[in-house]
Amino acid sequence: MKIKQIVVWLLPLIFFSIIYLAYRHLTFSYSITAQGIIYPYQEWKLAKTSDGNLINSLKNNFNNTITNYTVTEFQRGDMAEFSIKNEIFHKAYIEKDDTIGHISSNREVRRILELEGELNSQQMLLTFYASGEKPEEVQVAYDKMILARQQYETQDKINQRNKILFDRGHIPEEEYEISENNFIISYQNYLIARSQHEALLSGAKSEQLDYIKANISSLEQNIAHLKGLIDAFTITSPISGKIIRKQGMNSEFDAILRVADTTRFVVVIPVELYNIPYIEPGQMIGIISPVNGEHIPASVVNFDSNVQTLDQRQHIFLSALINAQDASGLFPDMRVDVRIPSGPINLNDYFRRFMNEIYNN
Repeated sequence: MKIKQIVVWLLPLIFFSIIYLAYRHLTFSYSITAQGIIYPYQEWKLAKTSDGNLINSLKNNFNNTITNYTVTEFQRGDMAEFSIKNEIFHKAYIEKDDTIGHISSNREVRRILELEGELNSQQMLLTFYASGEKPEEVQVAYDKMILARQQYETQDKINQRNKILFDRGHIPEEEYEISENNFIISYQNYLIARSQHEALLSGAKSEQLDYIKANISSLEQNIAHLKGLIDAFTITSPISGKIIRKQGMNSEFDAILRVADTTRFVVVIPVELYNIPYIEPGQMIGIISPVNGEHIPASVVNFDSNVQTLDQRQHIFLSALINAQDASGLFPDMRVDVRIPSGPINLNDYFRRFMNEIYNN
């Protein structure tokens, strides 16, 4: 009887001891599963808006920031044209600073011609005033000025008539451009002839010379600025990378070209809020390639700073970095399964996380 009583008391004690030891020392593995989207490390987009302007943007998906963004706007009435190099679309890879295309703007070219005409006029005026000489052939200079003015006024009328014909589609663009260039040249010739005549009529004081020099300097700066703008109309790729054939869909603009820097990849993963305490920066996770089923290592690099709701559940987006040598079978915009393992946990932590899973699902 005594032995049976001892056994009756020992069995519960042994049972609870086993449970206690398991509770204290037994460990379990725990993994978080989610889905993520693959992005290139950097991505450059060249797009066209509905009103014809060009958008040039460079996004760093690693930091989730736009590192460069420019908009090329064209004024109304400006016959601007963007020509992209056809051979670009026959390539799979683009090097940094490769020329993508050129923008030609008649408005800017015409403005440069006008400024250069004014500059020539001011330089001639400065030369005559600085010399202090008064040639006797003032009448000759006057006659030249009158003739130049008549040619300028005549060409102005011709150009206005050609513009109406061009707007109505009666003459080709090339004929209108020739007419407009002739008008600009005749106007420049008139300015030069007028400056020469004015210079012959009177000398100049030092204040007048300084004023002319200031005008010349201002014109030179404006010309240099416009030439810089025209140089900027050559579009080049800011990064080396692969051309993405899928241009994407956006109601506000049409993508012309997308270039992806695939030296590294970034996977963006929405993780339910209750799982965030079990993930930390630098933690290694596994990406499962849908192409070959391989497990690809990635390193958690950062967490988003705000909560987003997906399927009526709260999530925080985290980013993980994948080295290119490990990225076999991964492509931009690909959806992948993600496994986020944690270190061994005891029975208490495992039970708590398990209950979280049940409660939140």
